[in-house]
Amino acid sequence: MPNRPPSTFALLPRLAMAAAALLLLAPAATKAQLALPGAVAPAPAGSIAAPTLGKKRVSAPVGEGGGESGRGPAIAPKLPSEDTIVGKALHLDGSRSTIELSRSGADLQVAKLVLTGDRMSRSGEACRIEVTGTPLKVTPRESEVGLHRYKVNFPACPFSFDALDGAILVANEGKACELREADCRADPEGLWGMGAAEFDPKTSKDMLGTRARVEKTMRSNFRALYERNKGDKPLRKLIVREQAGFSSVREEICRDYAQESEYGYCALRVTEARTIGLGNQLAHGVKRPPGLELAEETPAGSKGKRRK
Repeated sequence: MPNRPPSTFALLPRLAMAAAALLLLAPAATKAQLALPGAVAPAPAGSIAAPTLGKKRVSAPVGEGGGESGRGPAIAPKLPSEDTIVGKALHLDGSRSTIELSRSGADLQVAKLVLTGDRMSRSGEACRIEVTGTPLKVTPRESEVGLHRYKVNFPACPFSFDALDGAILVANEGKACELREADCRADPEGLWGMGAAEFDPKTSKDMLGTRARVEKTMRSNFRALYERNKGDKPLRKLIVREQAGFSSVREEICRDYAQESEYGYCALRVTEARTIGLGNQLAHGVKRPPGLELAEETPAGSKGKRRK
């Protein structure tokens, strides 16, 4: 199985940072690539929240409808409802492991979990585990990106996921689980969503169009976040690096998803998650990592005096 990156968007080298800065300065291409479905009460695919967060306005629309700037409004999309992931089979990369979520009253639970992976005793041989003891408890967790996040209480392979629109984005700290009793190593990290057999060729064009709109909104949110923090050099550079790293992380997550080149389904869902994260930062501010200023003021290899 391919190694998967952590769900937190990695920071890339300075070259990627410069590329993101150029993206900031250039108008968004009118033929961008992806958009926001989402819904607290389910809304039509491609719908976006009004340009406010609660009672606080995030940003005035910029070039909405493809005006002179070609930029979309910087807004926070609606959070996907958990109802879009309940009662359906979600597949890792569209073709491998399977999870089915259900409700017990108001609480989510895992009704079914099947993990596929590599046999530990015979390299290259596939293995499959249908988890017993279901339903598994699902516990809400705090999320810094604004999405509904949960932890699956499966002792042999605990993992967390963010709820997207009809999909979940699973994180497992970049580590595969070793289920020794079953002689199987399985990595649940990645996007779990539509299965390969569910894709309809008639919807391919619409899905790619939705992706173009979501890409446009993401770039607008990034610009708004950059403008808001441009006076804080260390934080500004962090924002640019994170945005520069996003494309690479998305490619790592989505490269093995079924029929990705024809539909771009995985890229759509991951970009929606990034857009929601940027909207959340616009509403609540960017969390400053510990030691950010120190890292900026003390270059690698420097022997200068460190700030206390």
